[in-house]
Amino acid sequence: MMSKTYFLTPEERARKKQRNKVVLYATLILLTAVLSTAVTILANQM
Repeated sequence: MMSKTYFLTPEERARKKQRNKVVLYATLILLTAVLSTAVTILANQM
């Protein structure tokens, strides 16, 4: 059985790639915010 991505049109493939990039950047920003919050909390407890 072939994968679903094989049947995507070039437009669908470009949209999926763009969405994955946005999700990646949003995840990185969120992860950075969580890490900085954790560091701040730990620094204030010392």
